[in-house]
Amino acid sequence: MPTTILLLLSLLLHVVAFYFIIVLYMKYSNMKNLSDTQRQILEETENSMTSFLIDMKDENEKLIKSLLRSSNERVPDRMKEEAIELNQNSYSETEQKPKAPNKTELEVNLKELPEHLSGIDDMEDIVEITHTPNKNKPPFEIEAINLYKQGYTVEQIAKRLNKGKTEVELLLKFRQL
Repeated sequence: MPTTILLLLSLLLHVVAFYFIIVLYMKYSNMKNLSDTQRQILEETENSMTSFLIDMKDENEKLIKSLLRSSNERVPDRMKEEAIELNQNSYSETEQKPKAPNKTELEVNLKELPEHLSGIDDMEDIVEITHTPNKNKPPFEIEAINLYKQGYTVEQIAKRLNKGKTEVELLLKFRQL
């Protein structure tokens, strides 16, 4: 009689143990599925952000080209000649120089200017340099990674480098640190 009670108790404990094992396995598989879906969503988000940034870069380049094209049509002769001269001087002898517009093309473009802009002959650009970059200072990315490896928190790194917290977080995330 005592052995039958012990056998029943053992059988009951085995059934309860198997039940908990099955419940834990189901929870584990649910968590694994959730983790997989989150990883997939993260990859899709990164891919879409990358494509968005590439599209934005292309649009910015098109805008810059169109602005340069439209500004070239409105720049006075002297400034155009100076820009062409600087542009030609910046190329080395091995590189191919771009075709410079001739004098008649520049005159035709100036004739197309509206009346209120036709009197602009002398234009002077004033550039103030308030901060010269330190050439011995490493780039922001390298400095941020070094500080992170030294044990600084994201907030401390952002404050030290005068950058946004989100910018530092994204840098570290993309570098997978």
